[in-house]
Amino acid sequence: MPPLNRLFGVPASVVSALRVLPDIAAHTEAMVAHTAVLERIADSLERVSADTEALPELRAEMRRVGEATAILAPMDARMATIESAMPVLVEVQQHLARVPDTLAHLDAGMERLSEQLERMLGSLDALSGSVDSLQEGLVPIGRIASRWPRRSRKAEPDGAGD
Repeated sequence: MPPLNRLFGVPASVVSALRVLPDIAAHTEAMVAHTAVLERIADSLERVSADTEALPELRAEMRRVGEATAILAPMDARMATIESAMPVLVEVQQHLARVPDTLAHLDAGMERLSEQLERMLGSLDALSGSVDSLQEGLVPIGRIASRWPRRSRKAEPDGAGD
């Protein structure tokens, strides 16, 4: 069949499939942009996972510290009496007074970490939707490609022997 007859004899399904190629290209570009950071995200998630393994134990310890420090208020009055005789105890009291602030700071850090993990999960869900959409768009092209006649690379182009 001469080359022009092949061009005009292209089935309508091939032409319609070719019309979606720009959409597929756009989705592919979006997928590249979305997946470019996946390796860094995976590494970060592994580090976050390793770091957060200690959080349940830390939370329990913080709760115990919170319960243990509840008795500090009554002790403050007694320590004022001892203060004049033992300056070292004053320094210990000052450090103990900072414990609730430290615990609050740790709790705030855990909250930020949790929020960041939630945002990352949302981004991964969006990426999954993009990949699914692209995969659905490629199915018709795959069917068409499987029906398209294949030429050997060694074969001469039509009309080259003339």
